[in-house]
Amino acid sequence: MDDLVARFQTSQQELEAVIARFSDEELTTPGKEGDWSIREVMAHIAAWDDWGKRAIEIRLTQDDLPAQMNEEARNPDPFNTRAVGPWKGYDAKQARAAFAQAYQGLINFLQATPQEKLYRPIMRPNGKTTTPASSLSALAHHKNEHRAHLEALLAKD
Repeated sequence: MDDLVARFQTSQQELEAVIARFSDEELTTPGKEGDWSIREVMAHIAAWDDWGKRAIEIRLTQDDLPAQMNEEARNPDPFNTRAVGPWKGYDAKQARAAFAQAYQGLINFLQATPQEKLYRPIMRPNGKTTTPASSLSALAHHKNEHRAHLEALLAKD
């Protein structure tokens, strides 16, 4: 895999290492990260991994995302609320499995997709070029932000 995918994988591995340091009880305790439990943070991240997979898949053949996905990216709060809802009933083991499954689904998709499709140039209205795989950079950054927040929680305890 290339550097972009490797950075995405590293961000996941580092995040998983931090999450592993939380007990099952800590994972499901509300209010660890704002109003959310760590489990809900995991749901949020997994939902964006799924969103990123859909975005990449669409951009393999189309230059633009559907209006609904653009709205979710611009105004993520309703998307986040929908994403965490089903996970509230998960125990820690189920949350850890679902989190891993979302990530693995994206990795499997990337591995099965030819590089030339992942890096198909897409001209943006501002004149810059992007690719379907460029979403991975934002996803890695997102994981790194949450990892830093979770590390700060661990440092407090």
